[in-house]
Amino acid sequence: MGEIWIKEAERLGDGSIGGTMDTPSAPPRVVWHTTESGAGNAAFDAVGSYLTKVVSEPHILYDPTTDRLGQYGPLNQSARALKNDGSTRTNRTGRVCIQIEVLARADKPFTNYWKPGPNFTALMRAIRSWGVPDTWPAGSCAPGASRPRTTWATKGGHYGHCHIPGNDHWDPGNIDRAAILKAAGGSGTAPQGGTSGSASGSSIARYKVTINGLEYGYGATGSHVTAVGKALVAKGCSAYAEGPGPTWSDADTKSYALWQKKLGYSGSDADGVPGESSLKALMGTVPSKAVATPATPTVDLSNLIAAARRDPGLKQGGTTHAADVRIVEAALKAEGLLSATYAGDGSFGSTTVAAYRKWQQKCGYTGSAADGIPGKASLEKLGAKRGFKVKA
Repeated sequence: MGEIWIKEAERLGDGSIGGTMDTPSAPPRVVWHTTESGAGNAAFDAVGSYLTKVVSEPHILYDPTTDRLGQYGPLNQSARALKNDGSTRTNRTGRVCIQIEVLARADKPFTNYWKPGPNFTALMRAIRSWGVPDTWPAGSCAPGASRPRTTWATKGGHYGHCHIPGNDHWDPGNIDRAAILKAAGGSGTAPQGGTSGSASGSSIARYKVTINGLEYGYGATGSHVTAVGKALVAKGCSAYAEGPGPTWSDADTKSYALWQKKLGYSGSDADGVPGESSLKALMGTVPSKAVATPATPTVDLSNLIAAARRDPGLKQGGTTHAADVRIVEAALKAEGLLSATYAGDGSFGSTTVAAYRKWQQKCGYTGSAADGIPGKASLEKLGAKRGFKVKA
């Protein structure tokens, strides 16, 4: 797994801005925005607060003139800076969809005057840790840029807000896309110790595959990755400057390509990303993911009540006690009382309150006893039916 919180970044807001991704098997991507404001510390503070107030938080707020970096929410969950494209929740597209608001204006490309420093390097380090390739699949960010749905759905890499289907903004403007990648330093090599020296991001495969429940390819993590690396070294197929590590890097890809060529593969069949046959030949078997018996989840009643009794407006409950809320949302969805659109967002808002009221009525409660605020008896009935425990 990549970096979730960037240690160099300031924390902005309460740390909870979104939910799980809708298409986690799709490639990872980044979206660049501009705030259409000035820069500097005063602007950073003012815009930072405003984005929270209007519930339009990105993951990242960055000042290109001071290198100041702030983070609103975890990179492995969605942000709130994009409009949906019909029924497609663009904020939740991809393994990650890291959204960056730059304190700048689209008509004055910030790459013409910016001063990227160590915080920008840290930001790009985190982006690359998720396997986001150093590419711009939709091309230029100049006015008139296209918004190709197929490209957005299938290609990982860097995008401008101007490229996103269902959106009408043209930020971040005609920035120097190559400068973004160059300022990050390196060439997109992997986050583990086993590097292979200089690497060309455009010539090395940067995608993942899942074989028997385990991921392989750039950014995949786990002891199985280390095992593959050690097996490659034993077979004399090593491009490592240091030893293999638990995160799949360009060094692993290069080493695995040597193994594929040793087996007689060529072209795209020897791009360094495992296939089942070559993996079995290397390991003697196809490793599988051990499936653990999941523990019975527990919902804290007091947390749930606290979440449900917030302001009944747009941000009712926010993502306060989101883990408890999601368990109940999933149960209400299974009962046919809450639509998939709202189930799992971790917010006990008015829609979830209405769904819980229906559950209470289904249990025989009426009047004030069916107000949509969970009670111990009704929650325990829901838990008994849908597989969770209640902590009173």
